[in-house]
Amino acid sequence: MIQIDDAGSGSFVGGTCIGFYRPETNEYYFDIIPVELYGIENFKKKLYLDCVVEIAEKAFDALKVSRNETIEICRGYMFEKLKLWLADKGFCWYVTQITGKIQEVVEKNFELYTIKMGLPKEYIKYTHYPFHFHKLLRWVLSDYDNRISLCKVGWKSWQKLKNITLSISYEKMEHANYYCLKCGKRIKKGANVAILRFYSNQLNYIYLHKGCEVRQTGIISKTENPPQHFHV
Repeated sequence: MIQIDDAGSGSFVGGTCIGFYRPETNEYYFDIIPVELYGIENFKKKLYLDCVVEIAEKAFDALKVSRNETIEICRGYMFEKLKLWLADKGFCWYVTQITGKIQEVVEKNFELYTIKMGLPKEYIKYTHYPFHFHKLLRWVLSDYDNRISLCKVGWKSWQKLKNITLSISYEKMEHANYYCLKCGKRIKKGANVAILRFYSNQLNYIYLHKGCEVRQTGIISKTENPPQHFHV
């Protein structure tokens, strides 16, 4: 039997991990749909679905999948074209809820992939899988110029917010156990910090070391006193 699952399709940061697992032999294959396929034009064309088929072809070849094996596919839109490919190739497949080792492994691989991209491990724990959009947005806006290219910018949720402007003020950090979302280092209580504020689904705060905000361009409207109303 071959089980097929995905992880990261709901994460604003990164592409999507597609995993294949054979329980009987404990064999596993995975690959990543590049985040570039979630750009505005590519996303409209749903090219990421074609990539799933391309990954499956490589996985089936590597695992030497036979037509006598049953294929279990996770529920979800990611495998729409894969189902057609499997039927055309004569494989026996069905859709079900995927749990157990395959789910754990594919989610872990996606997590490691995003950490390699620069997303802090501690922040992943904070956002909770499958990565809360508005919390990930704080990390992206903390270093917009370098991080927006790592995101699924074709999403409608981002298109509604892409012209967002942040306000900035400078204060003393009143809290403990906070990390700068730009450099990733801990912010000491009482330290001078830059606080970025923006509105998405609610008023959001980003805490940065004073100095870490200076390389931001284009999205910060500097004000000593944050505005009372925000417009996106």
